[in-house]
Amino acid sequence: MRQTMGWRTVTATLLVAAAIGIVPAGVAAAQPEQVNEFVPIDELPPEDRLPAAPFLIAAYSVVWLLAFGYFWGLSRRLSSVEHDVQDLQRRPGGDGGEGVA
Repeated sequence: MRQTMGWRTVTATLLVAAAIGIVPAGVAAAQPEQVNEFVPIDELPPEDRLPAAPFLIAAYSVVWLLAFGYFWGLSRRLSSVEHDVQDLQRRPGGDGGEGVA
């Protein structure tokens, strides 16, 4: 058992060392060239523009619609429960003062 743990440790160490050696080269190659001055969005090529505003508005709209729908459903269920409680209190012996103890 002790020998197995040693091999696992050596294998994990080698994998981490290999990942450390490979990752910085890949990251450096994947980064775009850095722009040192302000470039208006109108002057950027179309592939560099991000149409984030419509997606952001759509996402917020969906979240708000879901939230309002949830709260509306919750209020309807609460109204139904309150109506049931009032019906129970109107019944004879349903004054709520006596418990089932």
